[in-house]
Amino acid sequence: GPEKCATTFSGPLGMGASFNRSSWRLKGSVLGTETRAFSNLGWHRGNPGDFVTLTGYGPNINILRDPRFGRASELPGEDPVHSGLYAYEMVSGMQERDAAGYPKMLAFLKHYTGYSVEANRGHDNYEVSPHDMWDTYLRQYALAFEAQPMGVMCSYNALNGSPSCANDFILNKVMRGMWKKDALVTTDCGAVNNLRGPPVNAPSDAAAAAMTINNGTDIEMGSTLFNSSLMAAVAQNLTTEAAVSQAAKRALRTHFEGGRFDPENATEWSKIGLEAVNSTLHQQIQFEAALQSFVLLKNDADKAGKTVLPIAPGRKVAVLGPQGMTTSGLLSDYAGDQQCYGGTTDCWPTIAEAIAAANTQGTTTMAKGVDVAGRDASGIPGALALAEQADVVVLVMGNDKTQEHEGIDRRDTALPGLQESFVLQVLAKGKPTVVVLTNGGALAIDNLVTRPEDAPYALVEAFNPSVAGPRALAATLLGAENRWGRLPYTMYPHSYVQEQEMTNYDMAKAPGRTYRYYTGTPLFEFGAGLSYTRFSLSCARKGQGYRQFRVECHAQNTGGMAGDLVVLAFHSADGIGKVDHPVPLRALRNFTRVSLGAGEATNSVGFDFTSDDLALVNAEGQPTLYPGTHHIFLRAGGSVQEMTTTFVIQVPETVVV
Repeated sequence: GPEKCATTFSGPLGMGASFNRSSWRLKGSVLGTETRAFSNLGWHRGNPGDFVTLTGYGPNINILRDPRFGRASELPGEDPVHSGLYAYEMVSGMQERDAAGYPKMLAFLKHYTGYSVEANRGHDNYEVSPHDMWDTYLRQYALAFEAQPMGVMCSYNALNGSPSCANDFILNKVMRGMWKKDALVTTDCGAVNNLRGPPVNAPSDAAAAAMTINNGTDIEMGSTLFNSSLMAAVAQNLTTEAAVSQAAKRALRTHFEGGRFDPENATEWSKIGLEAVNSTLHQQIQFEAALQSFVLLKNDADKAGKTVLPIAPGRKVAVLGPQGMTTSGLLSDYAGDQQCYGGTTDCWPTIAEAIAAANTQGTTTMAKGVDVAGRDASGIPGALALAEQADVVVLVMGNDKTQEHEGIDRRDTALPGLQESFVLQVLAKGKPTVVVLTNGGALAIDNLVTRPEDAPYALVEAFNPSVAGPRALAATLLGAENRWGRLPYTMYPHSYVQEQEMTNYDMAKAPGRTYRYYTGTPLFEFGAGLSYTRFSLSCARKGQGYRQFRVECHAQNTGGMAGDLVVLAFHSADGIGKVDHPVPLRALRNFTRVSLGAGEATNSVGFDFTSDDLALVNAEGQPTLYPGTHHIFLRAGGSVQEMTTTFVIQVPETVVV
């Protein structure tokens, strides 16, 4: 009913940008609580026969391998450690256990694994080396399975000739052999039927059904070959009754574990009711997450030293651009069935409306100017007139689901339509200007990174801000909040789409993929991000060996405004000599986030490291500790520049790898 739609969080990229484990776990807990409420109440998804039960497919943790991927908005970022820890925390929250051991809900990771191309999906095959498989495409799942999700949804694509839903290596040898022996596997929609075509071309429905169940899949979704053809497959000796029984046991086990067949009062979660849905507490968690989901990439100062952000009280603000006038355009893929009662998207403000509401001491005007795509320029003159009259201009540009979504990859990473031309025309007015980007996959904004005019210029990445995002963004732009995150992916120059084939799964092939292997000059790198305040960070190493040591830091907010400090810890192995496999330029090992008031200091920032953090994945896919010089370095950002602290770690030649 009204005010009782499910809590919708900022898109996963914004959640990933927070680098906040607590926020990720709280999101998972909210999802688990509200899923239980829907199940307890017998609610459905708009179809009376489509009841909400306890199963949840997510989070989606394939890395953002290529900025053109149509489902980029569903992912937390490009780094496997970051994505794996995101999933670990979310699953831990989703499957929180009561005193009797019952989980709130049943979580399934997706899409396992290597899924990051929409074109020809279901019939595509990618060659992946053992190094890349374990360094990039399996690592996040290994971390996530430490939280013991119920299983996975297998992906459409094939790896090295074997479709993920009929892949004995990833389903049985890796997932069940190494992480969870009774993990349940369900297909993505239609994946069994897809086996009738390339790359395996199963000769019959029975053969396709047998191929999946023999290699580890338990449940079919979106097609009905299991129902229609498994008995025939057994009769034809393509599979066995034992294999079918084993799949059924795994499927039923998850429901027993969730308490589906136990008395209602067996679990305390049965008491969760309507009062939990979109509760005041959940809205607070949602808003806190939104505040931490934005990244301040630039914040230039004028000749007097005044930065364009935060916007001072009493200013005339013009909010321009297509993404400032929309609500539906701010949602990521799979944002939820309903954000507003009745299925509309009008129960939360647009970014322009939110800024107007927050700008109580000033005045706010607004105009779209141009569409997200298309060539209609009729709105530009009126928008430019508003810019001329304003003290500060906020341009809200980007992509919506007409440009990137499930089933459609982007061909180009530039701003579509007339958006870039419109931005340049506004910048030419010489007014202090903030450009806010709302999008899934990274945008190539080469021509907008700098401006020649004297007026200050700020650049904010807001991803898919969703329901709470407009209010949180307005509070942040106007200086009531200072909770910035860090960039969870690389923003490549526009030339990248000509330099890198989207179907190339080799992470190190020139010019490389993600910050770990990209050798070009990014517009903004993974982990970039500023703040309104200044921080200092002084770190020391405790312990001199390489097997186990700790780095402890004294952090202080040396500015005049409360703010959040995000510290990222990386490893590089640039002094190990020549090896027979790619070596990451650097790789994330850990991170933390701390809130500090103006002038406040803390000694609580610290990281524990072991020799495992110095290991690389070798050509056979095995973790290997190489002798030589390694570096651990910590990076943190403030209002002025990046702070970096580096520690040299020597691994002796006699080390046993």
